[in-house]
Amino acid sequence: MTDKSPVIIGLPMLVVVFMGICLFSFSGIAYSTARSSLRISEAMAQRAQDYQSACNEAERTLAALEKVPKEECTYQFPFGVNMENLVVTIIPDELEESYRITKWQVNETASWEAPEAEEDSGPQGPMGPGEP
Repeated sequence: MTDKSPVIIGLPMLVVVFMGICLFSFSGIAYSTARSSLRISEAMAQRAQDYQSACNEAERTLAALEKVPKEECTYQFPFGVNMENLVVTIIPDELEESYRITKWQVNETASWEAPEAEEDSGPQGPMGPGEP
């Protein structure tokens, strides 16, 4: 006699489908995280290159000084896409034969502005109909 019982594949098939959806979701999240990290690292590398170029330009400018200034002088070297400045301040030494660097600082030239507040928005966003 042959046993003609039906083959039950419902539960194993659901597990396989669920695992496939989980793996697909995980791969999408991993891809987007890796892409975001790549963009951030490329931006940081570009900023580091821009900063080093500004430092090189500052050193060339200071090395090309023909005479030592009599008083404090400040030089600015813009760099980067965020419009930052490398600010270098020098003062003459006691014998006025050389100079000392007193400040070597990065300043941002662009300022941050708060977004315009809407009348019906609260600190966390739009207020609901029941909120005061």
